[in-house]
Amino acid sequence: MDIDRESLIERLKQYFDKDISNDEMHRLSASVMSKTKRFDAHKTRGILLKRGFLPNNVVRYVYRPFDVRWLYWEPETKLLDEKRSEYFPHVSKDNLWAVSQQKPRREWSQPQAIRSMGCLDLMDRGASCIPLILKSPSNPKSLLQEPPDARDLSDGKKLNISDTTLLYLSKIGTVANGEDLFYHSLATMHAPAYRTENAGGLRQDWPRIPLPNSKKTLLDSSALGRSLTALLDTEAPATSTTVGPELKLIGTISRVGGGSLLESELNVRAGWGHSGKRGATMPSKGKLFERDYSPSERKHFLEGARSLGLSETEILTHLGEKTCDVYLNDAAYWSNIPIRVWDYTIGGYQVIKKWLSYREEPLLARPLSKDEVRYVQEMARRIAAILLLEPALNANYEAVKQNPYHWPAKEVEIAN
Repeated sequence: MDIDRESLIERLKQYFDKDISNDEMHRLSASVMSKTKRFDAHKTRGILLKRGFLPNNVVRYVYRPFDVRWLYWEPETKLLDEKRSEYFPHVSKDNLWAVSQQKPRREWSQPQAIRSMGCLDLMDRGASCIPLILKSPSNPKSLLQEPPDARDLSDGKKLNISDTTLLYLSKIGTVANGEDLFYHSLATMHAPAYRTENAGGLRQDWPRIPLPNSKKTLLDSSALGRSLTALLDTEAPATSTTVGPELKLIGTISRVGGGSLLESELNVRAGWGHSGKRGATMPSKGKLFERDYSPSERKHFLEGARSLGLSETEILTHLGEKTCDVYLNDAAYWSNIPIRVWDYTIGGYQVIKKWLSYREEPLLARPLSKDEVRYVQEMARRIAAILLLEPALNANYEAVKQNPYHWPAKEVEIAN
């Protein structure tokens, strides 16, 4: 795995180069040539050298919330510790995954929405990636035609919904609305009121999602969930539709004392992370300056509040009464990251701080690129937009809660 695709491919080419000895490969990348109880490094390399490198298996990989990297997915041996062969075929650009967990270690966290492969550690104590669509297994040896399934889509894919869900959809809509249930679930779990009212249950088991008793309410909830997903899905570009102009002053890159920043001044040296035991990255305090909003920042938020139908008090309630400047180093910083944006967590991780901890220059071995600097800005604005959806998410949850679908006992018995 690597933050940089080019660096990963270079290491892979070395690993699959027969002219590079095992000793030399150990010098180049000790971890891949170190033997453990479950991994015979020399034997594994011998097998893979005979077969060769699979360049199409260099794929995007969601390592931590809002932190997408590159992974070489190796289908054979233990080069990749847990390859999860049953998982890989379902990952595609047109599929979405909700990332949740059955029982959190601490407080329950709202789910993520991702497109690429997800790491087990996307959530503290272990993440479960739940797909919107499943790829049907092909069985060329079978001479029997499988009976048609209402969940089947084109290209050998099917909606990932249960028999009980099919019964529900037959009552209030059609099977095509199965996709809407995915977005409805995300909208519900991101409503602060839902998380507060169900805090005890969410710490014990999977989230229970109330279902609306009408197609219209389901579609309204789904539309809100789609807007939320566009913000959570960092692999889709942020547009003026997903991140509004009212947030354009958030996270602007600035130079201490003013002026333009040089590329050499984009190195992260503020102490956000350091190397711990066995190479693990440990977060550190970093450099942060908490302050009041400037008059221009307040004015801009007020103008934005009007466009959103919120008062200045309401917009500051959702973003935070204070803001902060977050430093890369002594010369450069991202200005005006509202305190609730900075404190925002998913899966037990403080999102922006966690991202920075892996990119301290001694760990990354280079300055940030301009695109990475802009990405922090975009990340802050996405989170701000999510926080500003909270009133709508709460109202949506309340509408569903007041008009829930009541499961007839007989239908549940039949489905089960």
